[in-house]
Amino acid sequence: MRQYRIEEIATVLGAEILSEGPEGHLLSHAETDSRYVLNPERCIFFALDGVHTRGHYFIPELAQRGVKAFVTHARPDPIEGVWILQVSDSLTALQNLAIWHRNRFDIPVVGITGSNGKTITKEWLAQLLSQKYQVCKNPKSYNSQLGVALSVLDLESSHEFGVFEAGISESGEMARLQSMIRPTLGIFTNIGDAHDNGFVGRGEKIREKCKLFEQCLRVIYCGDYPDLREQLRNQPGAICWGSGSYNDIQILQEQNPDTSTKLSFEWKGESHSFVLPFSDPASLENACHAVIAALFAGLDRDQIQTQLTRLQGLRLRMEQREGLHGCVLINDSYSLDLKSLQLALRFLDQQDRSLSRTLVITDFTQRVHDERLLSEIARLAEQFGLSRVVAIGNRIAALRPYLPAKIRFHSFHDTAEFLGAVDSLNFHQECILIKGARVFSLEKFYHSFALSRHDSILEINLAGIAHNISTFKSLLKKETRIMAVVKASAYGSGQYEIARYLEHKGVDYLAVAYPDEGILLREKGIRSRIMVMNTAHTDFTELQEYGLEPEIFSVQQLKRLLAELGNRQIEVHIKIESGMNRLGVQERELDALICLLRDQPQIRLASIFSHLAASSEKMFDDFSVGQFRKFRQAYDQISNALGYTPLAHILNSGGISRHPEMQLDMIRLGIGLYGLDSDSVLQEKLEPVHTLRTRISQIKEVPESETVSYNRSGKLSRDSRIAVLSMGYADGLPRIAGSRAYPVFLHGKFAPIVGVVCMDMCMVDVTDIPEASEGDEVEIFGRNAPIEKLAEISDTIPYEILCGISPRVKRLFVE
Repeated sequence: MRQYRIEEIATVLGAEILSEGPEGHLLSHAETDSRYVLNPERCIFFALDGVHTRGHYFIPELAQRGVKAFVTHARPDPIEGVWILQVSDSLTALQNLAIWHRNRFDIPVVGITGSNGKTITKEWLAQLLSQKYQVCKNPKSYNSQLGVALSVLDLESSHEFGVFEAGISESGEMARLQSMIRPTLGIFTNIGDAHDNGFVGRGEKIREKCKLFEQCLRVIYCGDYPDLREQLRNQPGAICWGSGSYNDIQILQEQNPDTSTKLSFEWKGESHSFVLPFSDPASLENACHAVIAALFAGLDRDQIQTQLTRLQGLRLRMEQREGLHGCVLINDSYSLDLKSLQLALRFLDQQDRSLSRTLVITDFTQRVHDERLLSEIARLAEQFGLSRVVAIGNRIAALRPYLPAKIRFHSFHDTAEFLGAVDSLNFHQECILIKGARVFSLEKFYHSFALSRHDSILEINLAGIAHNISTFKSLLKKETRIMAVVKASAYGSGQYEIARYLEHKGVDYLAVAYPDEGILLREKGIRSRIMVMNTAHTDFTELQEYGLEPEIFSVQQLKRLLAELGNRQIEVHIKIESGMNRLGVQERELDALICLLRDQPQIRLASIFSHLAASSEKMFDDFSVGQFRKFRQAYDQISNALGYTPLAHILNSGGISRHPEMQLDMIRLGIGLYGLDSDSVLQEKLEPVHTLRTRISQIKEVPESETVSYNRSGKLSRDSRIAVLSMGYADGLPRIAGSRAYPVFLHGKFAPIVGVVCMDMCMVDVTDIPEASEGDEVEIFGRNAPIEKLAEISDTIPYEILCGISPRVKRLFVE
């Protein structure tokens, strides 16, 4: 944002000044995350409360780090030399600042809303407009009440156009977003069932979203959605497009053999035609919104077509995978601005701390490379601990003198020169963030330096994990802690990567099954408290040295721990047998256990816990209540005898929604992290985290008289097109899924597996999907093909499917 004096901001917010700092102090940006404060001297920090945190608790620490201005709804102690402004609500104050800031700009602004496609439409439109204008837009999908405020505050005097998306989940939310964005041109992408439960009906949801357009001169929407057409027909300045003749702009589509599509239409007596580099309906819909908006913004056909050819492959998320020579690659090479660079570096900061950090960065195509920009990049490089920077482009080469001497610097004129010199750079044991403008095609480096070219990928959506944690937190008391279970390589997801992300998200505890898992996390730099659940034959000395906390499940085991550790201090967790009849201290052992613990003060109980045998089954609720009663009796007996109160926990994922009275001090969250729960109501609120994908290796025409797969198990009822997929039971796809015709998903349709699954391949019937071609991506399970369906067909549970995904299937972490 522009530089504002603190006194000016205080007046705008109507704040009470609790303490004062330097007079006339200038501020250039707002922050809400205490972990990542860029340029603290010029930052104003808005202290927002979380579910389990209070924003003002971080004020003293941030003041020590150099932040001079704070906004909070609390009343913290004054700090000498620091501005503290008190308001009634910190988020509302941030939004009010954004409204005031937006009103100082007289530029065209596009506001985008809808059920799906908001982010991709925003990104594509911004890319088209960048041919002619300096554009400000939301980074990624910052479309919430907080995200929009931060995005609008990014407006600077150099910007000539704004493009902002707005997302809502319930009635009453859009008015604040509208006042911050104040769009002059609106886009309503489409209407679907997303967030339907937040509205009385579909009509109310459309009307609420339309509040974004109250001051718009034009509103663009697809008239092929009857609900939209009905609600928007009386909207001033509304322009509808689509295939039907009733639309203001009737679009004709012509599919080309190379999977591109030609769009033709007439508007105000002029003919327009464009070639788009894709043919799927969703992309065509998003592109049509962007193209029509770009025409209204004054771009000519050639300007639009030049950028349209570059839209294919544009991704809106960061991807992480293993690279050569022990490296980890993070790909965010499709857009570049200062805000998205900061977000990408935050993601880098969550990775393996034992690896040095490298940034590969290109010219900023929409910025002047002046001292301000280069200084900000250098400040980020130092703040996030970069070891070296690889600069690609003639303008970014000017970054060298701004970097500290300890950061190695390499410069190349273009991507081709960089790729030719990769071997000489000797990348080794580095976490490499690839961040560049789309025109530099840095994805070539990402793909060429990746460790494996296996066609099968298990994609883990980290944002989905964050969403699921928030969903479960909403069911908990504020004081209830969370222990995240990351055993079995985090249910097949990748133990370290998930553990690091959970640590970054502030979970209170991690739990692993065996000591080796905990030791690996410690060696990778994980600092969170870790409980080790199976310590039957463990070297307790090793656990103590690594700061791991063992589960104790018998008196005999406790005696062995005492013999090995002597007087050395250690924290342990006592597991009580309450009915699962797995590991656990039995009732008859309690007196002996207490005697040992009372005489050994160096052994401190971190927690006492148990495990419900059937927490997700209503028919066993009486049994669960009985288990809980037994556990409480044992807990009280131990804690009363010892004279202190360790943490108590008994609930796992399946019991959180069904047994809220059993929350106690902490819950253990395992499979629920990944969007799976037996409670159908809760399941609807969770996000699927895993997507297993592969590709078509070959397609062949097979006559009805022939069979497919081993033992002629795949019988055909017609002449068929059979696609061979690079996915077999050695990758984790159950063999039985083939004989039961499990359907995979591609091109918006399902295709059944034909014949038993082979070790490295399976075959599917794509006769009814004529657009299927070799190289196409296929979803085995994920958002469209639920993993629960595969588990049901295979006579197992989703846990087993996830844990069975082979290590040769590379994990791709996205956010």
